[in-house]
Amino acid sequence: MSDWVSISSENSVAILLVSIALFVMLWASYFVIALTKKRSGLSPPLYVPYTLYTMFISVWILSNAYFQSYLLVETSRAVALWMAMIANIASGLAFCFAYLFSCRLRSEQDGYKISRWQWCIFSCSVLTIILTNTSPGLSVVSVDVEDIGQFIIHFGAVAWVFFACLFLVIVLTLRNFILSSKSPSMLKRVKSSYMVFGMVAFIFSTFVAHFAIPVLFNDFSVTWVPPALSIVEALMVGYALLSDRFYSFRYVCLQVASFSSNAMLYIIPATLITNLCQNQNIAPPIAAATLISGLFWLKTHAFFLRKFNHLIYHQKGNPVENISKLTNDFRYSTELAIEKLNTLLNAKSGQIQAVGKNAENVALLLYFQGNRTILVRDELEYQVSHSQSSNKDALKQIANEMRNKDISLVLPITDEQDDIVYLYVVSKNPKESLITSEEILGLQKLFAVANRFIVTEQKIRTSHVLAGSIAHEIRNPLTKINYHFERINADMFGIDKDEPHSIASPEMQKIYHELVEGKKAVQLGNRFIDAMLSELNGEGISTSLFKTYSAAELTSQAINDFSFNSEQDKQRVVFNKQSDFVFHGSDTLYSFVIFNLLKNAVYYFDSHPNSNVNIRFGSTTEKHQVRVIDTGPGISKEQQAHIFDEYYSQGKSKGNGLGLAYCRRVMESFGGNIEVRSVPGVFTEFVLTFPSLDTSNLNAAVVKNLTQNLNGKSCLVVSDSNTYALLSSELLLLGTQTTWLSENTSIHAPMTTRSYDFILIDTDHIEFSNDIIKRLRSGELGHQAQITPIWLLAQPNTCDPIVDNYIISNLAQGKIDSINHRESFLHSLDTVINDGGLHQVGCLIGKRVLVVDDMQVNRLLVQGYLATEGVDVVHASSGQEAILKAKMERLDLILMDIRMPGMDGIEATKSIRQCSQGIPVIALSGEYTSDTLLSIDDTMDDHLVKPVTKQQLVKMLIKWLVSPSHSRLDSRRSNQV
Repeated sequence: MSDWVSISSENSVAILLVSIALFVMLWASYFVIALTKKRSGLSPPLYVPYTLYTMFISVWILSNAYFQSYLLVETSRAVALWMAMIANIASGLAFCFAYLFSCRLRSEQDGYKISRWQWCIFSCSVLTIILTNTSPGLSVVSVDVEDIGQFIIHFGAVAWVFFACLFLVIVLTLRNFILSSKSPSMLKRVKSSYMVFGMVAFIFSTFVAHFAIPVLFNDFSVTWVPPALSIVEALMVGYALLSDRFYSFRYVCLQVASFSSNAMLYIIPATLITNLCQNQNIAPPIAAATLISGLFWLKTHAFFLRKFNHLIYHQKGNPVENISKLTNDFRYSTELAIEKLNTLLNAKSGQIQAVGKNAENVALLLYFQGNRTILVRDELEYQVSHSQSSNKDALKQIANEMRNKDISLVLPITDEQDDIVYLYVVSKNPKESLITSEEILGLQKLFAVANRFIVTEQKIRTSHVLAGSIAHEIRNPLTKINYHFERINADMFGIDKDEPHSIASPEMQKIYHELVEGKKAVQLGNRFIDAMLSELNGEGISTSLFKTYSAAELTSQAINDFSFNSEQDKQRVVFNKQSDFVFHGSDTLYSFVIFNLLKNAVYYFDSHPNSNVNIRFGSTTEKHQVRVIDTGPGISKEQQAHIFDEYYSQGKSKGNGLGLAYCRRVMESFGGNIEVRSVPGVFTEFVLTFPSLDTSNLNAAVVKNLTQNLNGKSCLVVSDSNTYALLSSELLLLGTQTTWLSENTSIHAPMTTRSYDFILIDTDHIEFSNDIIKRLRSGELGHQAQITPIWLLAQPNTCDPIVDNYIISNLAQGKIDSINHRESFLHSLDTVINDGGLHQVGCLIGKRVLVVDDMQVNRLLVQGYLATEGVDVVHASSGQEAILKAKMERLDLILMDIRMPGMDGIEATKSIRQCSQGIPVIALSGEYTSDTLLSIDDTMDDHLVKPVTKQQLVKMLIKWLVSPSHSRLDSRRSNQV
């Protein structure tokens, strides 16, 4: 064992050189095979000189191995002399063919044709090298051998001719490489840079080891270094020829430095141990060193990699690591992850594109068949210019398409079946840098994992778009149903009929009740669609449109709008308005919460016939609460723990488990929460908690607005004496003069002797109130009385909700909460005034409104609403038609849909602004994304969200066509549903 170690130690340099020579020969063989398979288009005049160069390099390395082996001392000096001459000839011919190769490379644009003077230099150099080294005594006289690797070569009189020839050839070769590196193609410049780097390293080592040290110190012990380093030049040049993709200099330095340092960490101790144990059994220490290397190699390499990474890149991670780390970003958002990825790549732009069926995508898919996993434009253009393959035309077409569209890189993204479904397309400034191999490696690692997140997100996004489209399309039949309900209401119960109010009969009341319930169902469906579209928006629940509302008002409205199975079921819901409060939120979302809680409770009405629902309020200085208590089956503790989880449903055959989870999100968006408390078999209580608002400021603002609107107004109050006393004192504080009409007094005298700004009628005695309202609206008491606004004062003991609903919907202009709850009274009074309740009936008669919508049923529904107000409606089914109508018709206002085929509402409005500056344009659309709202805010005057009610339409028209003043800045988005 020790003899083997000793022999190996003495001949270690020779063994190294033989190994390098064998590796170079194998590399040359691989190079030739690779050319025949992969780069068959590369011209033989280019790769033949390189192949011959590597062959002579191998001979040169083997001849130098002789001088570093025991053969040097075992053979005669004559053998050493001939080996020295062979080494000179091999190295000289290698340099000559390297020069020929560089000339071919330099003349690539001219079909690899080289000039005569270059052929002359090559030929003369070959002859000089052969002639000066084939006869002893010319370049090499003799060789003095002292020991292995220790020798002195004596040069002859013409040796300077040989070395001068080598020096000239090397300089000219380097010059050709440098000139070829000035190509306009970034890829060719990088290729030449690799060749120049290998050549410079080789020239420098050759000069030091073969000229400087032997001449200055007469020392030939390091002459083996240039042959050993020639592998660097051979590999660098060959790699540059074969490859079209390169690592950056920094990344190469990182890998070489970290690997070399890690290797030295184990090689140096092993060498020292071997030298110290030459005469002993070294098997145990070698085995120990091997074991230690196996255990700690990866850890120490990672350590050196981190340290050199910080030194070279001045940051954590290299391009491969930084790019592949973006996998977690793709878990949450493809869009944000792509932005980060584009920054890392220093790309002008980069995006995920779905694979279509157009010709361009078909060509790309064909390109990616086989082993091609990425498409880089610089590589493709180089392949096209050098390839002679049958698909060259197809590759050229793809390259031209990429250049025309400024695409630098295309990477396919596959699904679980490995089918290409998306493409990552990058545009990068070609003058800045080439797309490096480490960037491509990082991209491949990244998308090998992130592809499933991208595909999944795109599927979800597609599902969202489809669900959103379906939701929008569902509005159309619902709108049509609503339109027919309105036509039935107008034909059977309209106030223009001889007996429009003949709903006292049970048959007519039943028909009207079914009509009202049908309209409620449509409204409920539209509200659910609103909630769905809000979620599909991808932005969660937006708080930008939140306003301040009365909890009692919205709860009462939600109960009235809810579609109970019967009137008896509705009577089982007890609502106590005491302790009313105001909160900041959305009326639609609050109604959704109440609907959901009612739906859950009503579901068990049949199975628990004695159950009921009680809704009441509670308040403290810090919070307000809405308590919804039902005496149904109750909820177990196990169910209570999961009842607000998404997709959790228990005990309902048709439940999807999303209702209460969404209710929790709604309450959190309000700044509150929702909790449940239940005793199985006894009750269930849901508690909605709202943060306390500064009601003093809110009430002060309400009183200020009421005073501004009611000061100096006159009001006729129809009620009992107690109610009148409360109303008159409250209205007097607001500056309104009141006149009292008791139940036993005829309304004829007050209405025919003077006029009032509005009439406030107590509904405590509904039959008397109905008679007065009918006489006023019929015109029996004169035209002024007929057009005077009527407000109803709601009372908890109203005897006939069907008739009450009919009057509010068709005859009255507003409904005020009971005076017994002052805060609710003031807020409801403020709401009625803001809704235009002070304006006289018929104030919109003669106004001309253009309704722009591609759906006829939507236009007809709006026309049905406005026709009862005397508004003349003009139709337009497209943006182009709207522009034409705006130019030709006299219009007072335009209701504009946003999403229409061809020109959308935004573009149409911009065109209308150029020809009709003074016409208010109101958006009437189901679109309410943030981008759409921003465009509406910049272009239009106001916004109504479909589906719209008659009250909302009338309020908007009064606001813009009747009110004495209106400011666009103060009114934007003030009437959202």
